[in-house]
Amino acid sequence: MGFQEDISRLKQYSGESVLSVYLSTAPDKRNQWQTVLRNERKRILSEHENQSAIEKCFDAVERAIQERRTQLLRSVVTFFTSDGQLKELHLLQVDVTDEVSYGPKANVNQLEVLDHQFPRTGIVLTHLDSATILDVRIGEVESKRDYELDLDTGQWRRYQGRSARQGASSSSQSDDFQARVNQQAERFYRDLASEIDTLRQTQDWERLILIGERSQASYLEQALKAKPDQVIHKNLSQASNQQLLQHVF
Repeated sequence: MGFQEDISRLKQYSGESVLSVYLSTAPDKRNQWQTVLRNERKRILSEHENQSAIEKCFDAVERAIQERRTQLLRSVVTFFTSDGQLKELHLLQVDVTDEVSYGPKANVNQLEVLDHQFPRTGIVLTHLDSATILDVRIGEVESKRDYELDLDTGQWRRYQGRSARQGASSSSQSDDFQARVNQQAERFYRDLASEIDTLRQTQDWERLILIGERSQASYLEQALKAKPDQVIHKNLSQASNQQLLQHVF
């Protein structure tokens, strides 16, 4: 499931009081989150005595958001304590209602609603000779796996960082590579499908979405044991994670 483990852990937390923050950072409200935090800081300070701890929490939240300012999506959810036992920040591609609370327990009400509305999802981005698999929960990329096709072994190879083929070869080599891939694409995608079927079980995906040009996506769709919930026939191989999530959610 999406955030069930986090929600359970937050519910069980016992320690210093928690500042729970839900902020909308959608494009039409992108510059309003600081005003919301400032007003809520004044309100909460007027309602509680342990003002030093509250100030530390608000300062930490604002600093954490500022550090990720260029990566903001549609919302921010944070849980902070003054002693640093809790310092969680999530940038989400889904909407929340502005809400700030301070108390002995984390306020996970909106998180529980989102977890129900947006089940844990696997997104597979296919291209002729490569694939990217995203593990997404509540509009947030939890992990990313990149694969490329190794024609010498006829297998998909997972890589991290720079692909071995980046910056490569002449146009004739590229044309030859594409022809060889096209000849064996069905077998290649069958092997990749086995990896996806395994991840679908181990990552507890409730939804699976394929994105790619019709030929590659169709090969993969046919090879999977369980059919995907959605197939998007579009070449998004150059899209950022944020752009991919916008297409899906």
